[in-house]
Amino acid sequence: MIHFIVNPVSKSGKGLKLWKNRIEPVLRAKDIGYSLDFSKEHGDVTSICSRLSRNASKEKNCTVVILGGDGTLNDAVQGIEDFENTVLAYIPAGSSNDFARDMHLSKSVKKSLERILSGQEPKLLDIGEVTTEKTKRRFAVSCGIGFDAAVCQRASHSYVKKTLNKFGLGKLTYLAIALRQLLSAPESDCQIEFSSGEKLLLKKFLFAASMVHSYEGGGFKFCPKASCTDGKMNLCAVNGKSVPGILLALPTAFFGLHGLFKGIHLLEFDSATITSDVPLWLHTDGEVWQKSSQITVRTFEKKLKIIV
Repeated sequence: MIHFIVNPVSKSGKGLKLWKNRIEPVLRAKDIGYSLDFSKEHGDVTSICSRLSRNASKEKNCTVVILGGDGTLNDAVQGIEDFENTVLAYIPAGSSNDFARDMHLSKSVKKSLERILSGQEPKLLDIGEVTTEKTKRRFAVSCGIGFDAAVCQRASHSYVKKTLNKFGLGKLTYLAIALRQLLSAPESDCQIEFSSGEKLLLKKFLFAASMVHSYEGGGFKFCPKASCTDGKMNLCAVNGKSVPGILLALPTAFFGLHGLFKGIHLLEFDSATITSDVPLWLHTDGEVWQKSSQITVRTFEKKLKIIV
């Protein structure tokens, strides 16, 4: 059975139209059995995916198809209870689509649906997990603390983002907000302690992004060497840079060339604890859910079954 979870407001409100006009007619024409759930509010995708995953062992080839953006995919990953019997599939319909970008998934709904219905075997991908003082959360693409999370937090409430999304220019929102956030980023020092025992002290800390995939924030290639199948986490940490220095380096991150600049650290690790001297915004796959002054990040090797 194929189970569809549709975020009707994804792609600037076009999610519902994509389902009605591009997906449902194909399923009916091919006489393919399916179930359908629409998300109505925050948390719905997680609870729906949790319900489907709990019953996955009773089905043969339980496939859950997500129509939405990276945030919708993140919510689905939170809900999986049976990773062995649950297969995810993804039709990208967000403003960032960093997961789709890294996996070279087509933006075409038609091609995405054809891929899902082709019967190909799912691929096993790594996922990450971040633990804070109070809770923990999984992520499919990246987890960030500091500047990048503050940008996501502001973008999620941005009218400009909604407007630009209508013209397919949503990622420009992140760049514009990033420039503004540079001027208001809190002063902070940070220490990163890796499971290997190594420590990294970062004065005038800006942000640290722990990544399973290469891209975040609408196309910034912050961890160009990240692989979603090597069991490792990649880190992009930035500190000690002036505003002019960041303005010079940030555009190069679209091409993964920012590591050439002083104060930008690109590392690989298994797990790490990041501690800052002030609480900073924290995000998972662009979803901002709290401020924290200490987080622990680790990876789960080849945990997620997904049709890509």
